[in-house]
Amino acid sequence: MYKKLLGFSLLFVVLFGMQSVEAASPSYKTVQSTPLKASTQKGAKTLMTVKTNTKVALLSKTNSWAHVQIGKTKGYLSMRSVMPLETPIASYDMNEVMSYKGTDIVSISGVSYKIDPALKPFFQKNGTALKSMLVVPKTKDRTLIGWKQLSFFPLGQPASSLVIDKAAASRIDSLYIPWNPMSPNFTLTTAGPLRQVVANAHAHDPAIDGEVQKLTLNGQIEQLHTAGEVQIAGKGTIERWDISKDTEYSYEIPIRYTGEVGFLNIRNTDVVVRGTSTLKVRTVAAPTKTHVLGGKNGVIGSIKPSKTIRGKKMGKAELAIDKMFSNVNEASVTATLDTLNIPYTTARVGDYVTALRQNEAAGPSKRLVNSATDLKDIVRLVDAVMTTKQMTPAYVHTSDSQLKIQTFHDHVDNAYYYNQYTRAVTAMVADGTLQSIRFKRPLIEKKEWYISQEKDQTFVYDFPVGSIRLVTIDGNTTRSLVMETKAFERPNYPESRIELVSINDKPLSAYQQEPPAFEAKVIESGYRTYVAIRSSDKEWLRNTHFFSVDVNANYRDGGPVSMDKVNLGGWKSSETVIFEMHGAKRLNNLTIRSFGYKDAVYK
Repeated sequence: MYKKLLGFSLLFVVLFGMQSVEAASPSYKTVQSTPLKASTQKGAKTLMTVKTNTKVALLSKTNSWAHVQIGKTKGYLSMRSVMPLETPIASYDMNEVMSYKGTDIVSISGVSYKIDPALKPFFQKNGTALKSMLVVPKTKDRTLIGWKQLSFFPLGQPASSLVIDKAAASRIDSLYIPWNPMSPNFTLTTAGPLRQVVANAHAHDPAIDGEVQKLTLNGQIEQLHTAGEVQIAGKGTIERWDISKDTEYSYEIPIRYTGEVGFLNIRNTDVVVRGTSTLKVRTVAAPTKTHVLGGKNGVIGSIKPSKTIRGKKMGKAELAIDKMFSNVNEASVTATLDTLNIPYTTARVGDYVTALRQNEAAGPSKRLVNSATDLKDIVRLVDAVMTTKQMTPAYVHTSDSQLKIQTFHDHVDNAYYYNQYTRAVTAMVADGTLQSIRFKRPLIEKKEWYISQEKDQTFVYDFPVGSIRLVTIDGNTTRSLVMETKAFERPNYPESRIELVSINDKPLSAYQQEPPAFEAKVIESGYRTYVAIRSSDKEWLRNTHFFSVDVNANYRDGGPVSMDKVNLGGWKSSETVIFEMHGAKRLNNLTIRSFGYKDAVYK
């Protein structure tokens, strides 16, 4: 939940803290050298040959033809020969709060405005959704006449739909639909062309089960911008869809959309768009040719992000994999592996099924499960996880009724939690059966468990019983550790509790050493503040991973080790670790956490 709230905070920064850029309807350009015709009739006169990348003014269009103007010349181009240019996402110094209570008056940051008559049907139809919005309004003589930007309040009322009539659609330059945990499913229906729709859901961390944003888009949308995991359904036309590259994990966008995407621009190497037979993609740009699967005739991506091609039919491997993902089970996986001549271990087909079911949206490193090579890698990595026998050091920490276990400990750049998604493989195996495996996902499948400690026993929740192995594979480096658990029967209770017995054959007490003496001080460096800690116990310093400090009675700062270079004021760097502080200047209740040690408190 912390990450979700952090995401909302980041969204507020975007909404409130940037400079103004006016939104506008998209212009078009040609994607190939093409004739400009005098009419749409067969055999019509060619007025001129228009070169590639020529900007044109779009006057009107049908499914097949674009009526355009080039200079003073008007004519017709094939819709396949043009695409809309990107309209930058509008951002402003400040968004205002708009409140609506069902009358002819709307309040914007406490000031009352009349609602333009053309917008009254829009307000009356969507009274609940428009109760509280963030807006950059267009006003005239104390009358609201439209919006440069209209956005749902991320922590406001859980609106699940919005119906936009033609008059209102022409008055909205940009519509933001943030992910809302109270209403992740959202339906947008527009009767007129909507200039821009922006959906930035889970841009930096993957959605957990049940929290994927699902958008149903009905009608004509000129520009759609998405960042992060979002599912698209609906019926209509999307003139241009840009998928941001600003994510740190692999994911798939399933499309259950009936209609056409004029230009699909995929900037993210870790994204796959998977359509159905009802989806038609006219023009595609993507990092590789396996970034778009499915769709009419099996449309499949392009060669380079800077180039645009029309889709081509999927080959044998893509068709087989696409079919397999429609129903992932032992029979379909076996058939696909046999069809593609990929070697595998028959006894592990069930484990391959587990991996594929959990990773339709993720692949090793930056590859996704779309080609024969990708599927071969999945098989290879599952085999490596299941056959590894080595035992590497365990990094264990217990604090505040939580147990944190990792197969490795790396100092990461300050507060960049997203580095945790750079790992290739994290897996959990219980008594020889693959429980879970993630590709380019968190460091281990589940690194924190709530614990209940009674006397010398530690009880964990939501955890298998028996011998559990955690495995990470990072490039050519494989690390693993083993935990032993057992069922602890309780008299008069119908369910047993799960007791954690050991980690790497050592009791938990072995990972709870007393912390050493240490010194701490605050360091000002540029516009940042750090807390530096010094100790002669280098093992304890190497294992430090987190700090917390009281900023005030209501807020506590904290974070991982920072790799920033600062002036330590005479302290040796070999005896010092630093953390970046965002809101504190004093070391009130400073607590240092280190793997293998109890918490150290500064006094």
